[in-house]
Amino acid sequence: MPAADAVPMPPLDLIRFLSGSGSEDDYRATGQLFRRLLLNPGGLKPTDRVLEVGCGIGRMALALADLITPPGSYDGFDIAPAAIHWCDEHVTPRWPHFRFHHADVFNAMYNPTSRVRARAYHFPYPSGTFDLVFLTSVFTHLLPADAAHYLAEVARVLKPGGRVFATFFLLHQERLERVRAGGMVGLFRDMRRYKNQPLAGGEPVGYGDCFYHDPQVLEAAVGYDRQWVTDQIRACGLTADATIYYGDWCGHPSEWDGQDVICATKTGTPAFGHKLKKAMRLDGLREWLWRRTKN
Repeated sequence: MPAADAVPMPPLDLIRFLSGSGSEDDYRATGQLFRRLLLNPGGLKPTDRVLEVGCGIGRMALALADLITPPGSYDGFDIAPAAIHWCDEHVTPRWPHFRFHHADVFNAMYNPTSRVRARAYHFPYPSGTFDLVFLTSVFTHLLPADAAHYLAEVARVLKPGGRVFATFFLLHQERLERVRAGGMVGLFRDMRRYKNQPLAGGEPVGYGDCFYHDPQVLEAAVGYDRQWVTDQIRACGLTADATIYYGDWCGHPSEWDGQDVICATKTGTPAFGHKLKKAMRLDGLREWLWRRTKN
């Protein structure tokens, strides 16, 4: 099997734009960090069928290339065509069981010209396909309706007993105080609630709150109320682990840099109320009206 370090590095400008890594060393180190986290607590096995949502420029794929072996496989999709092109050219020829797909989905930061929103995107895989689905720094760029839909799609494509590993910016009162004291990466210091509702200085985080950092590009960084996230996970037929693994992004003591991790297992089916609420949203009409604004 080829060695991952024999693959040419992606262009540095793509690395910086798509992965947030400032250098090739950061790119490789972050991949190795998540390799360890996917093994524990993620529970990744070499023969798992794995899906990465938001695979970017292959940072995780390269880190897993010598670990996932047939009959195991890796599929990844991303909204950045340049990233998928690079992975198709440099990863799949070396590891044919690693496959990549371009998802032309709107994101104000990464793909602003698309006419399909994440809340209407159907993952291009049959139901019950994967043993493990993981998302790193995806929910941190999705607004609430998009995040809820992606969780439902993750649950759909997982096998019964399959696992999801996902990162978030999770907020509750203690963490809000840490952020205001000057968190590790400066995110959400001048935070606002979604839909431009101002946040008063001493106001607590409330159920369902979604916060953004940049009023010009809301999806640049999105933080969520912790309870809302775990309730959405449960409504999709997933059971979250008892432990949330906090990163150090807001100054919380942690063994790793970056975002918070939630692991969950597919233990049931979506709650009836969850499916009814989704049906009553009139998603098709809403998306048609939204596309009209893009013309």
